[in-house]
Amino acid sequence: MARPAGNPVLAPIRRWVLYSRTHLAISVIAVFGVLFVAGAVFGESPTTAHTPNAPSADGARTTTAAPADEVTYDLAEVTESAIAGKTAAAVGKSAPATAMAYAHAYVDVSQSNTEWRTKLGRYTTDTPGETIVAARPQVPVAITGPTTSEIVTGTGGERRAEVAIPTQAGELRVTVQVTKSPNGAKWLVQNPFPTLDRDEVSKLGTAPSLPGGAAAPSRQPEPSTSATAADTSATDTTATTTSATVPTPSSDPAPTPVPAPVPVPGPIPIPELDTPIPGAL
Repeated sequence: MARPAGNPVLAPIRRWVLYSRTHLAISVIAVFGVLFVAGAVFGESPTTAHTPNAPSADGARTTTAAPADEVTYDLAEVTESAIAGKTAAAVGKSAPATAMAYAHAYVDVSQSNTEWRTKLGRYTTDTPGETIVAARPQVPVAITGPTTSEIVTGTGGERRAEVAIPTQAGELRVTVQVTKSPNGAKWLVQNPFPTLDRDEVSKLGTAPSLPGGAAAPSRQPEPSTSATAADTSATDTTATTTSATVPTPSSDPAPTPVPAPVPVPGPIPIPELDTPIPGAL
């Protein structure tokens, strides 16, 4: 009886696989490798599936804030130039940056009081009032260094940051705390708002004191121009009258007086004349 002919494709593969155990092991590994590659190419991982704004169980959309939009408790010290040009929302994510922005706006003397209060209010919990305006520096004050910050925990467990900023008029100590706002949570300066010592600020815009600490002599009030003119006129008039009434002594010596002649008793002598007296007979 004739045997049926084998499959011309599978028969050689089957004979090669069954030739030895090594060929069988290689064949099994090859099959698993092909299946793995096919699953990686054509399969879909369930962890990569993402549906944005998927509704939650209560119908509300769940959103996750990006890390850049969250406040940080990392106290990265900053300088005045580091916060230049940044918006209030950008500096509000860091406690040292918020305090430095407040100090930069506080020492600005180039704006009116209204503009100054508006700019300062971007970094405070409340709008600054007249009290803080009265404490505004009237002369330029330079910020001389970076911030120095530390985290402090209050009695109620609330965390806040104490930030010291060096200036020409002493340290400006600012207390900032994370506060919720319509635009999200951010660091804001707490009330009462910090100010610089007015006596130290006034020293930056006044002349230096006298040596030895002596007080400057007080100036006497000067006489008025009209009173001075009247006194001068009266003095000139008195001098003129005195010179008119008192004779001025002469520099020449006085002449010697001539004694008067003494009369001699007796007849009057007739002088002898060479010619006869006119009218004599």
